[in-house]
Amino acid sequence: MKLRSLEAFCAAVEEGTISGAARRMYLSQPSVSERLAELEREARVLLLERSRRGVEPTREGELLYRHARKVLDEIRALEYVLHTLKSKHDMRLRFAASSTLGEHLLPEWLWGFRKKVPGTLPDLFVGNTREVAELVAGGRFAFGLIEGEWYPESLEGIPLLDDELVVVVPPRHRWARGGVRAEELSEEPFISREKGSGTREVVERALSELGVELRVEMEIGSTSAIKEAIEAGMGFSIFSRAAVQLELEAGRLAVAEGFEIPRRFTLIRHPSAEMTPAEERFCEYLFRVCERFRGAAREPARG
Repeated sequence: MKLRSLEAFCAAVEEGTISGAARRMYLSQPSVSERLAELEREARVLLLERSRRGVEPTREGELLYRHARKVLDEIRALEYVLHTLKSKHDMRLRFAASSTLGEHLLPEWLWGFRKKVPGTLPDLFVGNTREVAELVAGGRFAFGLIEGEWYPESLEGIPLLDDELVVVVPPRHRWARGGVRAEELSEEPFISREKGSGTREVVERALSELGVELRVEMEIGSTSAIKEAIEAGMGFSIFSRAAVQLELEAGRLAVAEGFEIPRRFTLIRHPSAEMTPAEERFCEYLFRVCERFRGAAREPARG
């Protein structure tokens, strides 16, 4: 069994199409199809059902996928370990983070950490939660920071900080003055994050439990672009309160009180991945910073 065939098979299952697997692997569709055919010839069973919509694993394919995914994740983690052993004293700080953390909280955290550990060289990937989890599971990074608590079973998750998602509208919107109830959210156009976003998954799950269906007018992969669309009066969205703090203070956006969704920021890592000294110290620093945040939130207001 060839590793390249397993990689093509897992990519096809996860992308749902041969073309998607080809794009991910930087190969032509015929090359991916040949690798899949090679695997099915060796297995002597059909592993993928083909249709106009794409591909889906058969029952045998599901079984193979679960084992193949674990094997590939372990191989990527092993490659990372070997790389780390060759650079034990490397001061590079390589990790991935989802958008809300990467754009709004991490700049301040990294600045504080570099004051404590001079010479640190941050190398940060910012994407959606699914991208971060896949990169960590695949061994590209030793750890990542995500919104929510979804991540592959091959990873470990450690809660960092509790957060709150709020309804964000233009300052003159009726909800900014009178607040909003969950059942009213379907009355206005909603601007959504892209599929794979941790924020989107938390919002969809919470509203589904309440029986609320949003009127999604557009999907945008950038938090900044969604804010601009809201300012232009194109609809509303649901953000981390921390992500819109500056716009709230400047009066460019407003929070519609009355509906909030609690969620959690989580640190994820592969159990087999080795961290550089800088990465280990940064994780310790994060836990201390978040503990202070939690302590401040528990402390009663002084009047």
